[in-house]
Amino acid sequence: MLLAFALHLPASGRAEGLISELVRRFAESDFELVRASSNAPFPPLAALTATGYQQSEFRRTDGADTHETFEQDSLAQYALVPIPLGRRDAIVVGEWLSWTRFELSSPAGRDIEVLSAAVPVGWIRQASADWQLAAFVAPLGHRTDADGWYWETLGGVFARNLRSERFAWIVGMYFDVSSLEDFYTPYLGATYIANDRWTLNAVMPWPSITYAPSPHTLFRFGVSPSGASWSVEPGERRPRMNLLAWNVGFSVERRIFGNFWLGVEVGASCLRGLSIVGNDWEPPETRLDGTGFALVSLTLRPSSQPP
Repeated sequence: MLLAFALHLPASGRAEGLISELVRRFAESDFELVRASSNAPFPPLAALTATGYQQSEFRRTDGADTHETFEQDSLAQYALVPIPLGRRDAIVVGEWLSWTRFELSSPAGRDIEVLSAAVPVGWIRQASADWQLAAFVAPLGHRTDADGWYWETLGGVFARNLRSERFAWIVGMYFDVSSLEDFYTPYLGATYIANDRWTLNAVMPWPSITYAPSPHTLFRFGVSPSGASWSVEPGERRPRMNLLAWNVGFSVERRIFGNFWLGVEVGASCLRGLSIVGNDWEPPETRLDGTGFALVSLTLRPSSQPP
């Protein structure tokens, strides 16, 4: 039912009612989500996105000369439902689906299509008036036409310290574990709500700045994980997503009705590639130079202010 909740437009009234009820329950709890006034809405609870990357040329890290090109397109959808449990705890359950098409120019190659699915589950606790704790885990599966399901695991632990109405410290760790390679990165920085319009998210490794001139329009410039970098074992056609790549983009979103927003983002995807992973932590890799991308999104964002 999460798909209907998130994106089935005839059910928008039920979705709006559920969002309003959840916002009301959080407002009546001890959670300190937003203290300062801001036009910016909360991050999306549901989204449908389509992303296309420009054609890129292979660049082998071992110095071999190549003239092949690589194209990638994807469709993705997700929905998250935060559920308060008492006044200080909440769980978040959701689902994520993605379809990715890889097109190689090699005469011997053919397109590879990958279906990916994840079931994220998280926990949030208001430990005190100024501290929030959170953790999540998301089993992530991939499937190609020639193979069954194969898995990796995403997860993380985080803490947020509200220093004032407008400033908060954030610290944590994010991980991506698979049979091919593991990826760990600290999540560290601060958020600052300068005024109703400007918000700075100086959090590494994915900082951003947002400008919301009204409660109906949002501009964002920043970095985000792209999902455009994949790894493959030698001789196999079973790509596994990794987060070594990132997008630098500028996006514009506009509220089209209720809490539904339509957005467009353009920018460059950096450090992306198709890595051929070997043994002994010395993998030969095929990297692609940074390339342009375009993304269209339909999102469901609750208002940052309680009803």
